[in-house]
Formats: sequence, C-alpha cells, structure tokens
Amino acid sequence: MADIKDSERYLAQAEQVARLAAKADSPAEKEVYLSIAEGWRKLAQEAFRNERQDDVRIAPEERSFRPARGAN
Repeated sequence: MADIKDSERYLAQAEQVARLAAKADSPAEKEVYLSIAEGWRKLAQEAFRNERQDDVRIAPEERSFRPARGAN
C-alpha cells in the first residue's frame, strides 16, 4: 500500500464531511458539517506547507576549519 501524505488524508476527510453536509437534515446540522470540513481543509493546507519544507533538501554546510590532528 502506498504511503498517503497527511495533507491528502486531511483533504479526503474534508470531502467526506462535506458530503455529510449535503445530506444534512437541518440548516444547523449542515453548518456544523461545513465548519468541520473547513477545519480539515485548513489542517490540510498546514500539513502541505510542512510537507513541502520537509521535501527541501539543504546541502550540508562546508566547514570553515580543519579538523584537529588525530581527529577522525
């Protein structure tokens, strides 16, 4: 099974909750579901930003000094 990123999982959760909102019996219930879906979307955006930062590979710094003699 392929690894699914958190952002993808959170977006899927938002879509599922939005479908529940479409089936809601009352305006209040629909509003609650839509609010929850929006929360999942915001969480997905934050996870996506973090995933992008994790994907960036920074080259190691070059040392500006020489190791001491005998150091390995």
